[in-house]
Amino acid sequence: MKKVFFIIILGFLCQSIFSQDIFKRKFEEKQILVFDLTYKYQIPGKDMSKRFGTNSSIGGEILLKNKKNWLWGVNGYFIWGKNVKESGILDSIRGISGEIIDQNGQFSVTGLEQRGMNLGLVFGKIISFNNNKNSGLQLHASAGYLSHRIKIFSTKTVPQLTDEMKKGYDRYTSGPFVSQYIGYRFFDPRKRLNFSLGIEFIEGFTQSRRSFNYDTRLSDTDKRIDFLTGLKCSLAIPIFLKKASEEEFFE
Repeated sequence: MKKVFFIIILGFLCQSIFSQDIFKRKFEEKQILVFDLTYKYQIPGKDMSKRFGTNSSIGGEILLKNKKNWLWGVNGYFIWGKNVKESGILDSIRGISGEIIDQNGQFSVTGLEQRGMNLGLVFGKIISFNNNKNSGLQLHASAGYLSHRIKIFSTKTVPQLTDEMKKGYDRYTSGPFVSQYIGYRFFDPRKRLNFSLGIEFIEGFTQSRRSFNYDTRLSDTDKRIDFLTGLKCSLAIPIFLKKASEEEFFE
């Protein structure tokens, strides 16, 4: 976590250097349509940490920033990971040897991974501190829909693991979420490098969407709280909706 805060602080220093020593110009607030391409490295918490380890997430956001630095938009992300802690979900169909036998009497190769997604609406603000009025501390909140499941890989010769049968083992879970983000947003006056970097906190209020788990032979009706905390890095493609006429050079 200390490294994350160091990177954010470094971003503020970079902005100060760019705006004062290199560009030496004012960059007044502009209306900007922003397309973010984003990668997130996330650490699970609460109920999520009992099922999965760390994961990655990739996706993006479409944001509109007005001249008062308020921004709003939509986002969407795909979640994946290889650290599945509930690794015993297929034990009930394993033989004495501990292997799953297919219909040809051969050992089947199986694997488990994490899959998920989240879609949301975003609202926030950029708080600037120097002559680059479009850049600075970014605070925003998001709300939407979160889902995750255990992806089961197997050969097609296992009758117990057809696509339909896998639904009885995959722990498909979903529900609403809220999130908070604090980070640094930089818009380059020369329109070269535009990015954001910060920390995101996600709280999901989910439950199982499968009526019955084949391995436990029980219905899962428990309410869940799924946390994800992660480093969020975005490269931005900005479209300035009005031509830049506010640039002012100064000594």
